[in-house]
Amino acid sequence: RNHTRKIIRKEQIMGIVKRILTILIGIVFIASVSVLGASFLAKPVLVEAIGQAGIDTAISHRMMDAVFGYAGADDTQWIAKIQNKIEKNEEVQNITEKIMDEMISDLAEGKDYKDVDISKELDRLLEDSMQEIQDTNTELNEDMLNMMKSHLKEEAEDVQNVLNNYASGIYGDMQDTNTMQGKVAKVYTILVSKECRIAAGVIIILCAILTILLGSPRYRGIFSLAVESVLCGIIFAPGIGLLGNKAMAFLSNRMLGRTISVSFGSFLWLGCIFAGTGVVFLIVGVIVSWKDNRRKKGRDR
Repeated sequence: RNHTRKIIRKEQIMGIVKRILTILIGIVFIASVSVLGASFLAKPVLVEAIGQAGIDTAISHRMMDAVFGYAGADDTQWIAKIQNKIEKNEEVQNITEKIMDEMISDLAEGKDYKDVDISKELDRLLEDSMQEIQDTNTELNEDMLNMMKSHLKEEAEDVQNVLNNYASGIYGDMQDTNTMQGKVAKVYTILVSKECRIAAGVIIILCAILTILLGSPRYRGIFSLAVESVLCGIIFAPGIGLLGNKAMAFLSNRMLGRTISVSFGSFLWLGCIFAGTGVVFLIVGVIVSWKDNRRKKGRDR
């Protein structure tokens, strides 16, 4: 009897240890998935935020200086339209991304900020802007358009110096880890590094394998993965996807003294994908459970 009790107690202890391990592995799995997902989605959000922080308006205001001289007193709507088109042009995002990549690269290597050559992007922006101006204002003749293009070219050359000076100032704040900018930059640098992504990917695979192996019967491990995937979906969709703007507004107010609103739609979509993966795991678990029960009943007969 004592021997039997010891065996039962041992099995109970092993069961408790298994449950604790499963919970801990699940937490690590969820954290690793969150880190890996955020590492791929953080860059577009940060590019949009930095663009709104001043790069888009710096470009548009400079370039619009060349347009004002050709606008009449009643052309305020046309001016606003051209300015908005410049700010929303994809080349502005490309410029922001190029500058940010340089800042993060220099920060990771501990170097001083190196000026970025954005002349090609500015040339494409200039051509797009001229096309928009020509299409929306038929009163401008060819001579006026050529003069405006010449002035825009001069302003575009100044824009490169202005943006690099602006980026250099931001970079100085990012180097100081005692500031909010420095802390955010440090976390972001680690998050988007190859080492972080590889480590997170390996941990996810190991945790998934361990979860299935620790599941007894085996379908319980699959059910655990289903629950963990749905939790990841909750973190990304209603969590980051819906609350991200509030966090961004708080950080931008602290760091820049103004509120920035960016799109977290990619986090919403990724959250839905994770939740859908959880449903797939759940279906697989049900099928495995059904097959195991059928096999067990066949053996009992």
